[in-house]
Amino acid sequence: MNDVDHKESYEKRIRMNLKDLTFPLLASLCYSTNPILIKFGLRISNEPLLGACIGMGASTVVYVAYFLMTGQTRELLSVPRWVGWYFALAGICSTLGLFAFFAAHQYIPAAVVAPLTSAAPLVTLTLSHFTLKGIEQVTTADVAGTVLIVTGVILLLS
Repeated sequence: MNDVDHKESYEKRIRMNLKDLTFPLLASLCYSTNPILIKFGLRISNEPLLGACIGMGASTVVYVAYFLMTGQTRELLSVPRWVGWYFALAGICSTLGLFAFFAAHQYIPAAVVAPLTSAAPLVTLTLSHFTLKGIEQVTTADVAGTVLIVTGVILLLS
């Protein structure tokens, strides 16, 4: 596949409609309620590590139930081991991020923690550019959107 074909294929894949936005918007709603629930929990038990562990345990139960209910356990077990390492590393990064997220709520207001963690797209954009060449293409719109997000975070914190 030449560069022109690859670019056309990529552009076809990134065209989105309203239905395609359902999962990102649902994720946003769920992530948005997370800091509030964490703050409530930390008011009762000021143990961020315990809170993160309980949250991860609840997540595991949901994941297992999902795979059992959808009959995808065979697919889950058939993933090649080397691919599993990518998912395992992603899980470790998520867990460390969650621990840090809970710990941050112990020291600063949720209204500050949420925008600070919203600066993550800057890191993701940079890593994507250097590590996902040939898989994804970072566009001018991606850069502009990321700059706007980070600018908004700076404005909120000043």
